[in-house]
Amino acid sequence: MEIEIRKATIKDFGAIQDLNYKLFIKEYNEYDKKLNCQWPFQEIGTKYYKERISKNGCVLVALIKGKIVAYIIGALAEPENYRIIKKMAELENMHVLEEYRGKGIGTKLVNDFFKWCHEKGVTVVKVSASAPNSQGIKFYRKLGFNDYSLILERSMDT
Repeated sequence: MEIEIRKATIKDFGAIQDLNYKLFIKEYNEYDKKLNCQWPFQEIGTKYYKERISKNGCVLVALIKGKIVAYIIGALAEPENYRIIKKMAELENMHVLEEYRGKGIGTKLVNDFFKWCHEKGVTVVKVSASAPNSQGIKFYRKLGFNDYSLILERSMDT
């Protein structure tokens, strides 16, 4: 199976939007019932994708036989003002269609994102994952990410 990784273009917008929607549904069903699953199709979501693709981000897609089966979005990020970090980036979101997982696609996407970070002079890359998402956390740790902080929250609904 040949995997092609390339920079996304505005023509890929719809496919990326659909994949991100699938990520939202997965996260909603498995980890967070407070997610707005329509966000990818709302004005703010649409603006986010278009800006990341055309202006200020790194958006890559993975194709198999011409079909987009995964994507990654990242961008430069502001480091916390209390840390000594020259330049930071954030891997903001990524999704691989379920039937294509375990084939090295996610690793290839992240490694190409790291290349983009290196070209930008980034010294630290951050990523967040839902705390119960043990598979995702294991994946990121395998790629060299380490625990830095833990955010706790309490729902006041109950």
